[in-house]
Amino acid sequence: MKKILYILSGNLTTTPRAVKSILTFKDEYHCKIVLINRLDQWEKKDEEIIKQHNLNVTTVNLGRNPFLLWFWATLLEKIAQKIYPIFKTKININAYSSNKASILLWYKIKDIKKHNYNLIIGHSYGSLYPTWKAGKKWNIPFIFDVEDYHPGEFIRFDAKNEKQRREFLMQKLLPDTKAITFASPLIEEYTLKLIGSHPNHHVILNSFPESDFKEPTPCSLLPAPCSTLKLVWFSQKISFGRGLEQLFEAINQLTTHNSLLTTQNLQLTLIGYLDPEFEKELKKHSSLTSHYSLLIKRPLSQPDLHAELANHDIGLALEFNNTDLNRQLCLTNKIIAYAQAGLYILATDTPAQKQFMEEHNEFGVVCGQTIEDIGKSIIRINEEKLRIKESRATRFELGKNLAWENEKEKLVLLWKEVLSSKI
Repeated sequence: MKKILYILSGNLTTTPRAVKSILTFKDEYHCKIVLINRLDQWEKKDEEIIKQHNLNVTTVNLGRNPFLLWFWATLLEKIAQKIYPIFKTKININAYSSNKASILLWYKIKDIKKHNYNLIIGHSYGSLYPTWKAGKKWNIPFIFDVEDYHPGEFIRFDAKNEKQRREFLMQKLLPDTKAITFASPLIEEYTLKLIGSHPNHHVILNSFPESDFKEPTPCSLLPAPCSTLKLVWFSQKISFGRGLEQLFEAINQLTTHNSLLTTQNLQLTLIGYLDPEFEKELKKHSSLTSHYSLLIKRPLSQPDLHAELANHDIGLALEFNNTDLNRQLCLTNKIIAYAQAGLYILATDTPAQKQFMEEHNEFGVVCGQTIEDIGKSIIRINEEKLRIKESRATRFELGKNLAWENEKEKLVLLWKEVLSSKI
């Protein structure tokens, strides 16, 4: 049985693309996973995944346990950042000053050594350097998954230098990969433009197994009246800067001034960890809930979340161009999940979402990114809600074309080609 080494700079819980890949190949290949644990709550969820699927995982904590490794990585990161202006062309200085996870992963992988791995696969930016380093040092083919356009992400500290470091590392390291996979067509386009093309690249959408989603119940059989328009939004965290503030204001204006939208026929459900600070903001807007029904649910497992979507009508994909360039280019898990669940999607017009909706216009509608645009779209959706509800089954069938069963075939072919040295 051939051996594959997966390197993740995050948790399994927060890297579903990696999990889907691992579960696709774990029965055919021996899969070893080295990952970074970023939060205790995610580690607990990781343990459930590991136990359920009997995965071989080595976990490295980003925090202070063990202290000596954390101290060494922190010291190395600080030194690298200090000398970076002098050594801007050094790959290891760029990597160490850019992402502490790169340091931790490399030192852990050095302990594992070669073990006759046949293929290395990196997921998330912090794994790029250790994936490249291990592949070059041990002469093992490696593949990297570009889920986000990393130079275009919001960077909190030392933004100018960090953007340069990310561009430099992608330009220097990605051309050495046997293949690159991307999470959206525009992330692919921007990355290839940055690195000067690549002979073997593929878009693998963030889709999910077809079995995760329940066939919609006909409107006539639902316990709640079909007159209720049910909107849903989910994320790992319910917080600021996710489009919810604009959504609340749009709904507040509509329900205050439009008698067609009331508590009886408009329901909004938010699913995720509720940020305590954002909860205070919700309480300030408590008057909103007198005009419509607002429900908040704690995070659900992936299968439970996808099953829950069957209870709603409208999936909200609220992304904004002013967040960062990456948000303009990415296709989130949620917009794909909405489509697979057969929901009618209300998507703001970032370039990636606009492109996706133009290619799949049966799935919903695109709107502008202002409060007024969002409000007008909700009014139009409400006016057509009976047609939208009745066409749910048609959208559900179309959504099957996006299922992971279709996307994974691209990976299966790619991995076999690499492992057989055909590329």
